[in-house]
Amino acid sequence: MTGAGAGSIGAEVLQGLISGGAKVIVTTSRYSREVTEYYQSMYARFGARGSQLVVVPFNQGSQQDVNALVDYIYDDKKGLGWDLDYIVPFAAIPENGREIDNIDSKSELAHRIMLTNLLRMLGSVKAHKAENGFETRPAQVILPLSPNHGTFGNDGLYSESKLALETLFNRWHSESWGNYLTICGAVIGWTRGTGLMGGNNIVAEGVEKYGVRTFSQQEMAFNLLGLMSPSIVNLCQMEPVFADLNGGLQFLPNLKELMTKLRKDITESSEIRRAVTRETAVENKVVNGEESEALYKNVKVDKRANLKFDFPQLPDWKSEVEPINGDLKGMVDLEKVVVVTGFSEVGPWGNSRTRWEMEAYGEFSLEGCVEMAWMMGLIKNHNGPLKGKSYSGWVDTKSGEPVDDKDVKPKYESHILEHSGIRLIEPELFNGYDPNKKQMLQEIQIQEDLDPFEASKETAQEFKREHGDHVEIFELESGEYQVRLKKNATLHIPKALRFDRLVAGQVPTGWNAKLYGVPDDIIEQVDPVTLYVLVSTAEALLSSGITDPYEFYKYVHISEVGNCIGSGIGGTTALRGMYKDRFMDKPLQKDILQESFINTMSAWVNMLLMSSTGPIRTPVGACATAVESIDIGYDCIVEGKARMCFVGGFDDFQEEGSYEFGNMGATSNAENEFAHGRTPKEMSRPTTTTRNGFMESQGCGMQVIMDAKLALDMGVPIYGILGLTATATDKIGRSVPAPGQGVLTTAREQPSKFPSPLLDIKYRKRQMDLRRKQIKNWQESELMYLQEEVTAMKQQGGEFSETEYMEDRAAHIEREAKRQEKDALFSLGNNFWKQDPRIAPLRGALATWGLTIDDLNVASFHGTSTVANDKNESDVICQQMKHLGRKKGNALMGIFQKYLTGHPKGAAGAWMFNGCLQVLNSGLVPGNRNADNVDKVMEKFDYIVYPSQSIQTDGIKAFSVTSFGFGQKGAQAIGIHPKYLFATLDHAQFQTYKQKVEARQKKTYRYYHDGLINNTMFRAKDKSPYDDSQLSQVFLNPEARVTSDKKTSVYSYPKIHPKKTQDKSTTEMVETLMKVNASPNSNPGVDIESIDAIDIANNTFVERNFTDAEVAYCRKAPNQQASFTGKWSAKEAVFKSLKVQSRGAGAPLKDIEIVNDESGAPIVTLHGEAKTAADKAGVKSTTVSISHSDAQVIAVAISSF
Repeated sequence: MTGAGAGSIGAEVLQGLISGGAKVIVTTSRYSREVTEYYQSMYARFGARGSQLVVVPFNQGSQQDVNALVDYIYDDKKGLGWDLDYIVPFAAIPENGREIDNIDSKSELAHRIMLTNLLRMLGSVKAHKAENGFETRPAQVILPLSPNHGTFGNDGLYSESKLALETLFNRWHSESWGNYLTICGAVIGWTRGTGLMGGNNIVAEGVEKYGVRTFSQQEMAFNLLGLMSPSIVNLCQMEPVFADLNGGLQFLPNLKELMTKLRKDITESSEIRRAVTRETAVENKVVNGEESEALYKNVKVDKRANLKFDFPQLPDWKSEVEPINGDLKGMVDLEKVVVVTGFSEVGPWGNSRTRWEMEAYGEFSLEGCVEMAWMMGLIKNHNGPLKGKSYSGWVDTKSGEPVDDKDVKPKYESHILEHSGIRLIEPELFNGYDPNKKQMLQEIQIQEDLDPFEASKETAQEFKREHGDHVEIFELESGEYQVRLKKNATLHIPKALRFDRLVAGQVPTGWNAKLYGVPDDIIEQVDPVTLYVLVSTAEALLSSGITDPYEFYKYVHISEVGNCIGSGIGGTTALRGMYKDRFMDKPLQKDILQESFINTMSAWVNMLLMSSTGPIRTPVGACATAVESIDIGYDCIVEGKARMCFVGGFDDFQEEGSYEFGNMGATSNAENEFAHGRTPKEMSRPTTTTRNGFMESQGCGMQVIMDAKLALDMGVPIYGILGLTATATDKIGRSVPAPGQGVLTTAREQPSKFPSPLLDIKYRKRQMDLRRKQIKNWQESELMYLQEEVTAMKQQGGEFSETEYMEDRAAHIEREAKRQEKDALFSLGNNFWKQDPRIAPLRGALATWGLTIDDLNVASFHGTSTVANDKNESDVICQQMKHLGRKKGNALMGIFQKYLTGHPKGAAGAWMFNGCLQVLNSGLVPGNRNADNVDKVMEKFDYIVYPSQSIQTDGIKAFSVTSFGFGQKGAQAIGIHPKYLFATLDHAQFQTYKQKVEARQKKTYRYYHDGLINNTMFRAKDKSPYDDSQLSQVFLNPEARVTSDKKTSVYSYPKIHPKKTQDKSTTEMVETLMKVNASPNSNPGVDIESIDAIDIANNTFVERNFTDAEVAYCRKAPNQQASFTGKWSAKEAVFKSLKVQSRGAGAPLKDIEIVNDESGAPIVTLHGEAKTAADKAGVKSTTVSISHSDAQVIAVAISSF
């Protein structure tokens, strides 16, 4: 097909053809990304199974292009290897305004396109069919004839071109090509809205009043498709067919005059109506006044940018959390659950927020444009006098002119898009590096003595030291030296190499760490990649709701904050300075070496922001560094070495790395891409047939991870649960960059006829309930045994404080009980699947949260756009899903982020992980917009779908991120929606957390806007939270915590750390136990219950076990659950102390009433059967004490006989 551009009849015909499963090659004279995306969207919308759409650039005015096109269609090796069944040559160009005396070169070109080269095209097809012996498969030619035989006029040679095509009806009989081509001439009538007839749309209605039929594009396309039906095709093989689709236009005489009259009538009518409307408006104003029209006037409201700083949306408890709360509540050790509480990045599209806008929606919002313009230094905030008036808002950085919010997008967007993302390398960003003039040195040996030149004594001696006899030096009277290079001395002469890697993903032009608040002295000293890390850290903390990093030390010890950020190469600018600039004897700072170390960037984070003493681990995993970092941080937290960690990766772009990647053939060749009509932004095309190497980029990506208990206590936002992390090496080989399948091992398991019962969360919950009862019994028995311990201690003699001893032992018993419960939770909750060959790590990590392999919705692929990686990675994921029994048809949605960002090496996995966290929060799965033609080899990976556009889902439960690095590095991480974490809490805990998060979000929102306005998002610390005299005291005391000054809000360690006092309730419990020793005729009863042991929402249970007075008291308590549980525990303790026979576990305890006196102390009152049994047993009195902690209640009752 030719002439099937947007808005044409041909485009509508094309839609019909691909809807029917046809394979179509369509030509375009304006080959560009916009055109190919138009056809791509058409194919996505209308393409049926088996259809193909091939778009090729084509100039029908060129004989060379005509022959090349037909050769491409019929060539088996370098082309498509097709045989044409239909030819639809609709290409045309307008010739309006050309009468017979103005036939120019454009008219000749149009004639060549619509007639001469059309015939050449048909001739070339005939020749190829004859050459291949296709005599029984003639191609039907749909000739675009026209009723315009000079009728319209002023159209150059258009009518001649169309009339001449009618000669083919006779030539079919008279010439020899009838076995190869059939002719179907379609006289195309008046078709509204096309490029040729669009200007006449206004008179189409008037023409139809004269009995002529005009057509929409869809109607005419339907008629033409009818001509391609089998019956018409068969008819054309007998003789040419002339189809009159003219709509009766030929019966209308003097069409030109009629159209002129219709235009004149419409114009006159319009002018009269406008005049009447104006007169009516004037009359209305005079009669009713100016204000009468206010309701009918359009009011223009200028749009303002609403720069939000949103935390992830918390799920609704009733509809989203409660349905899974029954199974998950209390089923994990929260201190061993790792969650992501913040993330950030610096990359080609700015930060994580602006990158997400481009990834998810393909364009910047007004807010996104404002933020990009700010970080690129195009605008800045101004608050004060401006041109004699007070002004608060944005101003243009260069001119100082005010810029309204609504004007930012139209004014700066084109500049932003041109100077962000993947683009031609901008030399000003890389110290003048221009790939077109890449500097190299050539060593030459001079053939004759050179003219002398002057140099200092030191320099002259250095020349002599290097060249020896091939240089002469002489001292001059001035004290300077004269140097002459003699024959056979060597020189290094610069030369310029043209390098073909011209494109890269670069941070936005104008990005400057100073805008964020990084001090000038730091900017001048450190490697540029360090600045990416510092800014990313500040933004990651902000997305965690942390405005002062020292706030962490209010909740954890200074040794529990870790840093696991890594890199593939480190400070490349510093390395370049050490090796190249130093060799060239250029001025360079003396401490450049320190800035080249990969751990230096993490060191700067600690020196300028954190001041922690926690673990620092610096992974080096090439392109898999960021996911390896997540794996290390995860292990740090689970092993208890840290409670919070920074994880992520970073890398820069420099000419040395670019050149060596190019030598390996790993990266995309920009010159080849340009030759194929590609723009820089589409040169990274993961999974497509034309992918041909990755696109380098630069930046940093980071996450803040911490244990879930800390996150809940602090009230920081939780973006996702880190369900699983793993790294893997690969097999024996000789290729360092070769992709491997080591990460398949995360799906390793021995198939079994019956799945492990541990995978059933209900089974694990039963085991956990049983274990809790055992711990409860152990704790009760240990408290009872305290009396014997005290007796034994007394018998040993010496000074002995019974109270202190019992308080210490009681506290120990409580701590030990908590530890045992945590161990049980870890064993049955977080860790049950480890080291079990029947349960794959991937399956177990999902089962921890009650999920299955079918609940994994999204996979973010490393997807580098290299031929080997994209195929290998899809194969790995597909094998994992198949081995673990994922249901057929339940395909993972694939995300291939590098089409947009390029490949930043160390930061790659972090950017991918950030994107997946945004997918979790929004439910929107972004498509690979460069996936113009997904490779056929991907069809066999039926567990994966490769979307090319964003898909809004009803929610994502879990995602996978895979990353592969040079040097045997494979890594995978699984993220899970935070609602599954909230489901492990009770409703009261969730509400408390919700309130904390909402308060933190407001504080963060203010800080963010203040940072934008005052350039203070990054605020370097100038001192630690402790002074030198406190250092050892803080380091050695695990309970040391900072406090906040009420006036300045500054966090610091107090001079004297408060001692931890014994809980008052524990003291009361101990005193009660001591009474047992004092009274020989007494019997103790101890009961321990977890706070959530009873279901107070069960009205039947409450009515059977609590009196009205007890219920009324508990309902008034601040924490009803704790109050009810306290009384329940007291009832159980009283029952145990009575030494009466039990009536079974389900017997009600309403007859044992626990009331409170005026001071709040519990008093035991027995009723009914309980009182009768106690009297019979000889009970004189019963007392009880109730001890509450955060997690449990301990009640001790003593009955005297």
